[in-house]
Amino acid sequence: MTSRPQILVVEDDTILGGAIVQRLELEGLAPVWAQTCAEAIAALKRSRPDYMLSDIVLPDGSGEDVFRKAQPWLGDTPILFATAFGEIDQAVRLVKAGAEDYLTKPYDVDELVGRIRQSLARRSAPSASAAMPEFALSPAMKAIAEQLRRAAATELPVLLTGETGVGKEVAARYLHASSPRASSPFVAVNCGAIPHELLESQFFGHERGAFTGAAHAHVGFFEEAADGTLFLDEIGELDTRLQTTFLRVLENGSYRPVGSRNDRTFGGRIVAATNADLGQLRAEKRFRDDLYFRLSVIEIVLPPLRQRREEIEPLSRRFLQESSTGNRPALKLSGNSLQALLHHDLPGNIRELRNRLQRASVFAKSDILETDDIFPEMRLETLEDGTLGDARDRAEADRIERALIASKGRVGEAAKQLGISRTTLWKRRGRSRS
Repeated sequence: MTSRPQILVVEDDTILGGAIVQRLELEGLAPVWAQTCAEAIAALKRSRPDYMLSDIVLPDGSGEDVFRKAQPWLGDTPILFATAFGEIDQAVRLVKAGAEDYLTKPYDVDELVGRIRQSLARRSAPSASAAMPEFALSPAMKAIAEQLRRAAATELPVLLTGETGVGKEVAARYLHASSPRASSPFVAVNCGAIPHELLESQFFGHERGAFTGAAHAHVGFFEEAADGTLFLDEIGELDTRLQTTFLRVLENGSYRPVGSRNDRTFGGRIVAATNADLGQLRAEKRFRDDLYFRLSVIEIVLPPLRQRREEIEPLSRRFLQESSTGNRPALKLSGNSLQALLHHDLPGNIRELRNRLQRASVFAKSDILETDDIFPEMRLETLEDGTLGDARDRAEADRIERALIASKGRVGEAAKQLGISRTTLWKRRGRSRS
């Protein structure tokens, strides 16, 4: 099942935002609409999009607030800012700090769609690793690995808890690979990322003609997992309507596809994960006690990365190796950038570390990553003062250099990507260096 590219739209204007979302849906894309900075960060935490469009002025912050707060979750996702004429100087600063570009309002939606299409086409799909990377890189995680191996030898449900980004899905895959089910499917599902109207169909499947638009039968997650492992991430966000049905599956393995008259049997194993306080959710009657007790027969808590800092350097080397492309050797960290990572709290944990290094690898101008490559938000504090024209020239020069890097020095391809002629590219590049 191929998923549609996800586009995060951050726009507080309900008319404009609604129009953009509707157009993106017609284009076969999967828009996620956030109307505030807080909603945008929450959406990024749930799932990293393939592209992000953000307004500069939002009810709870500015474009700089969005950019700073998004860094732990953004990875190599391109971010395009939409700005009114009066905020162009801020948009230029954001491009200089690492945003892809900006559009001035009012803009042509056709142009927006074209930019998104071009960006999606340039991004290559990540290659799947043939071998599972080493899981335990610290004494704390060696103890966790031992717990997972012991749990893998049983048939009991497992609940993985810990902060966002600590590696709960990696732990679930390690458990699956260590179990007798290793040769069967591993299906990962984010419970908070599925639209409410599609929940039952996505989990349990549906029969042809079960509802309007159901032209074909659909295989749900339970059937897809078969006798393997179904990993339910963010279980705390599971819709209360489905919790009773999930309890039934856990108790007797029985479920019924939408529109079917017959029950089916799930012979696999359920591993759930959450960063939420399920105790509080239970007290607020938003999560069933009986479902919690069923899911948490074995509960394993994963510590945050700040409590296992000895993993930061080996993880960084791994992520930089994974980000190397073509004939270009893997990038390295400077002494200062490594120290900055070791002293940063990394509230997004391993996911933040991977995202920062992945983004830095895309925009790196040398083989050594410096501190402001990994923490681009710092550039917003160190940008030189000057006129709006100076800021535009700096942003333009930076965009040209990135295009040349992306095209491996092929001037014609870089000019085509930027929508200018080869002659114009050389003139503008020369002007920026003078």
